[in-house]
Order: sequence, then structure tokens, then C-alpha cells
Amino acid sequence: MAYKIIFFGSSEFGIPIVNELGKNSDFEIMAIVTQPDKPVGRGQKTAPTPIKAFYESRYPVLTPEKVKNNKDFEKIIDGLAPDFIITAAYGQIMPQSMLSLAKIAPINVHTSLLPKYRGASPIQEAILNGDKETGVTIMEMNDKLDEGDIYIIRRIPIEEKDNVETLNKKLAILASQMLPPSLLDIADGILKKIPQNSALASYCEKIAKESGKINFKQMTAEEILRKIRAFYGWPECWTQFNGKTLKIKDAEIAENKEKTPPGKIIFLDKNTIAIGTKSKLLIPKTIQIEGKSEMPIKDFINGQRKLLTTSQEL
Repeated sequence: MAYKIIFFGSSEFGIPIVNELGKNSDFEIMAIVTQPDKPVGRGQKTAPTPIKAFYESRYPVLTPEKVKNNKDFEKIIDGLAPDFIITAAYGQIMPQSMLSLAKIAPINVHTSLLPKYRGASPIQEAILNGDKETGVTIMEMNDKLDEGDIYIIRRIPIEEKDNVETLNKKLAILASQMLPPSLLDIADGILKKIPQNSALASYCEKIAKESGKINFKQMTAEEILRKIRAFYGWPECWTQFNGKTLKIKDAEIAENKEKTPPGKIIFLDKNTIAIGTKSKLLIPKTIQIEGKSEMPIKDFINGQRKLLTTSQEL
């Protein structure tokens, strides 16, 4: 008999996980629980979460405003009689009363090497800190923030060119490969859980729009580049140029042989600019100026050459 699963998730991260569980005859997905539809983009049109948009034609999808202190919703979950409750990038902390409805175990899929980087943005945190590796932790959930006992951890390297988007995809694939056999081993009592060492715990910083602001005078080029990759997509990295927000989407680093001051813009050749930082030079490759679409730096220079050739500082 197949194990009954209720999957809680909201982002693209959960899509390959649900796909692997759904095509495995050992499991039956009873429902997907995700965040309610929300206004998105400049037009603020209401849109579903990525996982709802992808799976609503295949599975029942539930979208409660909140799961805590929601007795009516708990009755629905209880009626589905899940063997496993699984969360992956859902966006709400689950109450213990909900978790206890799982007959075998409530499981969380977390994208860090716990107890390192508890919280909502572990992928960004790993990139920001220049970590060489990250991974996926499959853990038993409790009603605390990523403090449950650990079943299994798998590691992958963080490549030099990885940003939050590419790393998220790699970790989603890894999680989708790990979860089905892990659930079977948990059900059979083969995979045992171990407590986290809370003395080694660290937590993710909260990310806001202001987090993406670049301070060329206080940050090294290496720190800025890690920030660009960590905040790719949202909130993105930005500065002010001629009174407008300038987003730097991709960049490289070069030695600051001429000792260019932090924040000063210089030309390396007619199609390449560099910006002084606290250490080396930052060379933007792709940018987006307020009111315009994303563009290669060459196109930006062609449109702003007169301003750039004056004494511009960021």
C-alpha cells in the first residue's frame, strides 16, 4: 500500500520533489498545500505560487491564509490521514498540532548543512559568506525554526559562477533524488534521526529590498560579487546613477592597478567600464537602469557615454 503524503511548498524548489514522489508507486500525494495567490509584478496582478500553477491540474491544492491556530484546516489534513507531512520552502512555521497528524513523521527538506543556516534564505547566506559547499538536510519537523532531528545530509560544491537561481535548481534536483528512498527508509525504521548540535547553529539574515544596496566605499569587490549572485532575481543588487536606480545583474573582478578610488567609474576600453571598490575593480557585465530592460554593459555605455566620461561616482 502506498504511503500517503501531503506536501507543503510554495516555490519552484518543490516542483521536482513532487514530480519524483508523484511518479513513484510507493507514494500517493493526497494534496499540495501552498500560500494563497498574491499580487505580483508591476501590474500587481494576482498570481498563484509556482507550485500551484504547475500542479493544480494534477493534485488537489489547498491555500490557507495561515496554518497556525486553524482548526478547520487541521480537520481537513486529519481527514486525509497522511503518513508523511512534507514541507519544502513553504513559508510558514507549522504548529505541533498539525505536525502530529503525520502517522509516520513530519519531514522538512532544508537547503543547508544544518545546524548551519537555519531560516528562510540559506542558499543566499551560503553564497554571501563565500562557502565552498552547501547541501540538503532531510529532518524531522518540530514547531521551532529548523531545529528538528536530522535524518540525512548530502553535500554539493558551490561553483564559482553559481547564483541563487542556479544553486536552487541544483539543490532541488538533489532533494528530489534524496527524498523518496529516505522516506522508505524512515518508514522501515532503517534511517535513524540524530539531534542537531545547537551550539553550532547559525541563522540566516532577513532579506529586504534594501539588502541589495551596494556600498562601494565599504565593500570589497569580492563581497559585492557574492551579493550580486546571492540576490539574483530578488532583491537584486543596486546603486544610484544620475538619480536613477541602477541594478547590476552580473559582473567580474579585476585588479585595481591604478588604485581607482571606491565608487569611481573608469573606462577600461570603449565598451567596458569598471568601478572602484574597497579592494579590486568591479566590472559590470549586465545591468538594468530604472525604466529600461536588462541590457549588456556595452548598450548601457552607448546610451550614457557622455555622463560616464565625466567624473562619475557611485
